[in-house]
Amino acid sequence: MSNVKIDGYQLFCLIVLFLFGTTIFLDIGSGAKQDAWILTLISPFTGLILFTIYYQLHKRFPTLPLTEYVRKIWGKFLGSIISYLYIIYFIYIASRVLRDIEEILINSAYYKTSITVVGICMMFTLIYTVNIGFEVFARVACICFLFIGLTLFIINIMFIITDLIHFENLKPILADGWKPIIKALPLNVTVPYGELITLSMIFPYMNKQTKILKTGMMAVLFAGIYFTLNILLLICVLGIDVLSRSSFPALKAASFIDIAGFIQRLDSFVIILVVFLGFIKITMFFFCAVIGVSTLFKIKSSALSTYLIGGIILLSSIMIAPSYQRHLDEGLKIVPYMLHIPLQIVIPLLLLFTVLIKGKIKNVMP
Repeated sequence: MSNVKIDGYQLFCLIVLFLFGTTIFLDIGSGAKQDAWILTLISPFTGLILFTIYYQLHKRFPTLPLTEYVRKIWGKFLGSIISYLYIIYFIYIASRVLRDIEEILINSAYYKTSITVVGICMMFTLIYTVNIGFEVFARVACICFLFIGLTLFIINIMFIITDLIHFENLKPILADGWKPIIKALPLNVTVPYGELITLSMIFPYMNKQTKILKTGMMAVLFAGIYFTLNILLLICVLGIDVLSRSSFPALKAASFIDIAGFIQRLDSFVIILVVFLGFIKITMFFFCAVIGVSTLFKIKSSALSTYLIGGIILLSSIMIAPSYQRHLDEGLKIVPYMLHIPLQIVIPLLLLFTVLIKGKIKNVMP
């Protein structure tokens, strides 16, 4: 990817679509019940802090991805171990998102299809995308951004036209105080904002480095505003009881749309959006894993390494949990604290502190 260059608009589209991922279709934030919209309103500001940390690290090593500059900061031995952990992390999260897509498809449209078949079909497309290159992927993401944005806008308008919005579902506000919001905050910061750690692998390929911070912040705030509007809409349409019990609340809400008995079953469009957004998110993690492997092991990216990593992601998505409920429990109760917080927050902070301390020591020494 040494000759790959992407511009500010492409970066904006990639960040927004990556943050959307499967987040807008799952029940992220419902732990705060009817106050989930307050949670999604607060989370982006923490996301901005994380993005700034990732950018500050990149600013000091503008030509190197995360898996390279960690070895310069902490030395070859410890840095290589951390780099390897990040590669495993990218592969693992890609497999989790792929499992989400597989489950949504077999539970909504492909009842009699094996999860393995769905996964194989998705993976061949993902491998093809990674092989044609990141620059082409970024251009396609810009087209997808317009299509997805227009589709989401039309579906949201349908909710208003069909009079499905009930604002009384938002009451009472802060009935249980701030405790549920604070308790759910770590999950809603790490997913999706902490997952922007992937950008540490992508930043070196920006053609205008000065636009990264401004573009990234605009994208994070844009996504945060939409998440807030989206969860407000879902609460108003479904109510908190249905929202908390539904694995895919957006699909449930879209199934209620019925205009004159003619416009119905818009949940099919939601499924299409899930596939598009999930595909973009998995591809980002896939690319990061490929870049990490090529830099850590000093090998040139090839179709062979892409197929190997793709195969691992596919097998992991199928074997990751015996059921979707177990998959969700693991993702909500274990992964945020065992993986997300250490790799998205703790290690980047320690890396930045190390760089700052080394810089001060260097300035003090004659």
